[in-house]
Amino acid sequence: MNPWHERFDTEEYVYGKEPNQFVIEAAKQIPRGKVLCIAEGEGRNAVYLATLGFDVTAWDYAESGLEKTQRLAAEKGVAVKTELHDLADVEWGFEQWDAIVHVFGHFPEKVMKRTIEGIQHSLRPGGFYISELYTKDQLRYGIGGPRDEALLVNPVNLLHSFQSHFIEHFYIGEVYREEGQLHTGKAHVVQCIFRKEGETQNGRTE
Repeated sequence: MNPWHERFDTEEYVYGKEPNQFVIEAAKQIPRGKVLCIAEGEGRNAVYLATLGFDVTAWDYAESGLEKTQRLAAEKGVAVKTELHDLADVEWGFEQWDAIVHVFGHFPEKVMKRTIEGIQHSLRPGGFYISELYTKDQLRYGIGGPRDEALLVNPVNLLHSFQSHFIEHFYIGEVYREEGQLHTGKAHVVQCIFRKEGETQNGRTE
């Protein structure tokens, strides 16, 4: 049984059709290129990025979520490639993506570690990791995120994991989100924009 497939198997978009607010801000800072959205759910962020001209691929574990991603893309008149993957065993390619977007995708420790390693391996030099995730303090807020503290993020661990990357943006604190029935209200998050060392798309080496 896949609980995410069941959650998304509705006409309604559980988390809404509008992109995450941090994704809107982060998209202004990255060059157009190939973007991967992981644990993408119903496609709101992937479709938004496609409307800006990015070449977008969405991964999710729920077939129903990917179907809704395609419906939303058709509604907006854009193309998004969708792939059904379980991050516990997906094969990450080498230096394939100019950016990887990771919004509210929370996994067991081993899967999270494997995912971060995969992200680092598959980002191109100069590529960006963009994420907004719930911290362990989110348990006090009551809206959104897992109820299991082990699935929530320790921002220090995240920072340590990307210590070889440039920090373009790093924020820990409260935000207000209106993202469908399950994500509306004040929340406690960590936001990241990390950039992999190397030559960027415009040829600048840093």
